[in-house]
Amino acid sequence: MQNVLKGGLLALLILFSQALTAADENAETAQSDLSVLRQSGEVNGYLRLPVGDNKVDATLIPDRSGRAYGKVLILHDSNDGIDSPGLISTLRLGLPDSGWTTMTVAMSYPQEPNIYPGTTTASAARPTLAASEAKASLPEEETDKEADAGNDKQVPADNPARVSAALAYLNAQQAGTTVVLAVGDAAKLADALAGQMDEQRGLIWIRPNVELNVLPAIMPILDIAPTLPGRMNDEARARRVFMQQQQVENYAQRLISGAGYRFYGFEQRVLSYVRGWLAKQFVEADN
Repeated sequence: MQNVLKGGLLALLILFSQALTAADENAETAQSDLSVLRQSGEVNGYLRLPVGDNKVDATLIPDRSGRAYGKVLILHDSNDGIDSPGLISTLRLGLPDSGWTTMTVAMSYPQEPNIYPGTTTASAARPTLAASEAKASLPEEETDKEADAGNDKQVPADNPARVSAALAYLNAQQAGTTVVLAVGDAAKLADALAGQMDEQRGLIWIRPNVELNVLPAIMPILDIAPTLPGRMNDEARARRVFMQQQQVENYAQRLISGAGYRFYGFEQRVLSYVRGWLAKQFVEADN
């Protein structure tokens, strides 16, 4: 009798597990479909931007205030898109109410898996191979492919072409001040745009993934970074110290205490800092 009950319970558990798996797959499919829908025309200001022989997704929101102070090209990070919920959406939809045209363009970043070290006893006991041993155990052809893949783990070559095409399109739509707003990894691409920008220009970094050895080509700069209460953001401090050592006066840094990596819950504060800095640098100075 006990064996029958155990067998029945096991069958029920298997059926329940299969149902959960199917539900998860359906949820993932629905989420994927929603993502495709958001990026294929159901986005406010959506357009297809010509880049060479191809076209990439982009958005353009004209100034809604009638003041037309200038335009802001927003370059998203590697884990975002042209209208990602949160920071990107807040900035691109909020700045036009303050007199600024905004544009975003789809960037292409390498996909790298997130690998977290195991802390369980089982994982600790699992045998591991040194990197050199693992490489030696692979066939020569596979090793070469792995090396090529490793060399590709950089910003792809077409990203500069994308941001250059976006800036050219934006300049054709509206004259005046141009500001590049770069988030995370996109900060590395900003200097390449300096030659396309007039003297009335500026740069906004949001959690930039850059190491400063020389001065950025675009000035003035607003640097916004998160910091946890009671902890120091060493990268942000290093940027500030470098700018001070170079005696750069048109550099401002804003640290947002309590904000996380993606600024969830702090999007409006970031927007407020950006609007205030833009007004101080390019609006009040002209009045």
